[in-house]
Amino acid sequence: MEFESVRPVVSGVVGGLLAILFCHALSRWVPQVCNGKSAATLLRQYRVAIWLANGLFFLGLLAGIGVYWLGFFPNDDWRGLALGAGGGSIAALAVIAALTLVTGGSPKEAYVAYAISQKTPVALVYGILMLCAASFAAAVASLLAG
Repeated sequence: MEFESVRPVVSGVVGGLLAILFCHALSRWVPQVCNGKSAATLLRQYRVAIWLANGLFFLGLLAGIGVYWLGFFPNDDWRGLALGAGGGSIAALAVIAALTLVTGGSPKEAYVAYAISQKTPVALVYGILMLCAASFAAAVASLLAG
């Protein structure tokens, strides 16, 4: 067996281990309480909003990939993925706020619960979602400019 044939496997294992170590290092900054409610209570209270947000973000990513398969964008055009990931991010952020307002919950608690569910510090998860949303705006502006 040649090294070239197992190289992707080794790379994937090393990358996975590094990701696990990175997540473990970040875990101490994941909130455990918000407004006096424990992480378990928040996750239980906002589970529907979390599921919908994850689903919409995933659908946005699939749509971003789909626009390439359908031929709307060439394979080297960044705008298709920016539209998909950004649209999914915007939809996730919007559904968390809308669902909690409709059900009488607290958007702040719901956003913290979402960060807890992702096992990511609040600033990092929303920083990433906001960067994706900004990429959506940049892609739309680029498409409108011609």
